[in-house]
Amino acid sequence: MDNMTPMISAVTRWTFVLMAGLLTGWALHHETRAVTLGMTLGLAAGLVNFRYLATKVRIVTQSIASKEGRAFSLGFVTRISIAILVTMFSVKIEHFSLEATLAGLFIPQLLAIPAGIYLSIKKKM
Repeated sequence: MDNMTPMISAVTRWTFVLMAGLLTGWALHHETRAVTLGMTLGLAAGLVNFRYLATKVRIVTQSIASKEGRAFSLGFVTRISIAILVTMFSVKIEHFSLEATLAGLFIPQLLAIPAGIYLSIKKKM
């Protein structure tokens, strides 16, 4: 588990596949447009949060490994601000489902679990 890049790449790839499927559903199934758009918006923001957290974890790990006395954080305020911004956007514009947006915010983090299991079985991490 020294290199987290394969897991970040796998989660990003799977999230993009989900977003492509949702956008296809948006184009073909008119009754669920609000849900698919909301989920896509949530997935995009969740992926940004996931990749930002991975970057911050990498920086903190390098800081600890090099024994720098520098203060660090994991960017919680930035990540919660992105989530609040997306939620406000979903509430303000009626074309997005708020419930689907909130669910989409958590999916990239949840995809990290099966990605980690799969990659540890394949020994790529």
